[in-house]
Amino acid sequence: MTAIVVAPPSNPRALEEIEAAITNTSADTDLRDAFVGALRALADGSSVRIEPIPTLLTTSQAAELLNVSRTTMVKMLEDGKLPYEQPNVHRLVRLDDVLDYKQRRSTKRAAFLEESMRQAQEDGTFDLAYEEYAPALERARSRAHS
Repeated sequence: MTAIVVAPPSNPRALEEIEAAITNTSADTDLRDAFVGALRALADGSSVRIEPIPTLLTTSQAAELLNVSRTTMVKMLEDGKLPYEQPNVHRLVRLDDVLDYKQRRSTKRAAFLEESMRQAQEDGTFDLAYEEYAPALERARSRAHS
């Protein structure tokens, strides 16, 4: 199967019936969420591309899923951040491992953002204008070291 591109329909309300049917099935949650997400994107006026992804990915395919360069992907593999197989010259990465890594990275980024916001509120720098931020940050650092 090659990639299928679906353009938004001329009557987006017609998608509501399909979404209701999918939502009320006992299909796998991930599969159901994928279809509902595609339908909502179409309803918002976006096109959607549907294509198969192999369960073993090349470093280029894995890099595309993680939105990093192939060079960065290779470095991640060499650093042990993701397991890989190398049956010949080329490295292959399991799709499940890439998706798990992507979820862990997303969770870690969200936690960092939440902690940064908490710290900014605690330091009184959350609502500052850009030009006020550097002096306020310096004051917060001075208080932390004293």
